[in-house]
Amino acid sequence: MMPTFRALATLAVGVSLSAAAGALSAQATAIRVRIPGNLRPMLIDSVATVPVSVPGSPALTFQAASAVLQELKVPLSVNEPQNGVLGSGGFTMLRLLGGVRLSKYLSCGTGMSGEYADVRRITMALFVWVDSAGPTESRVKIGMLAGAQDLAGVSRNAILCGSTGALETFLVDEIRKRTVMP
Repeated sequence: MMPTFRALATLAVGVSLSAAAGALSAQATAIRVRIPGNLRPMLIDSVATVPVSVPGSPALTFQAASAVLQELKVPLSVNEPQNGVLGSGGFTMLRLLGGVRLSKYLSCGTGMSGEYADVRRITMALFVWVDSAGPTESRVKIGMLAGAQDLAGVSRNAILCGSTGALETFLVDEIRKRTVMP
């Protein structure tokens, strides 16, 4: 049985946060998201990048990450500096993110009209975790899940999109640029 548009919209994003004090390595914040194309909630940190080092205190790195996400117009539904996590459990966009075609960041398949990432409605969950690696160094990891829905409605099933890795690389590079002292 095919779900209705209203059911898909209701199921599109379900976010469950379980915040507790602790380090990134201890998985203090478990975030579950439900994205079109995958009806079961997933722990977004299960698809997160391996933590990478960033020169800068955790506070400075968190501010840099927040600024980058805001410039990309990612609505920050989670902004918890005390837990080192920020991001969105689900936001929609068409064609572009930060002026860049979504097909650079997402692999959703291809149809007669082109890359699905560029021609379908994309729902994305995007989170950044910041952890201390010392007083002047941080570790950052990024988790992203996305799904694509045909603009004509629910006559076609939504599909889950994979990451090309370009968005995660871009985010880390931009965060690093903002934490390096002149």
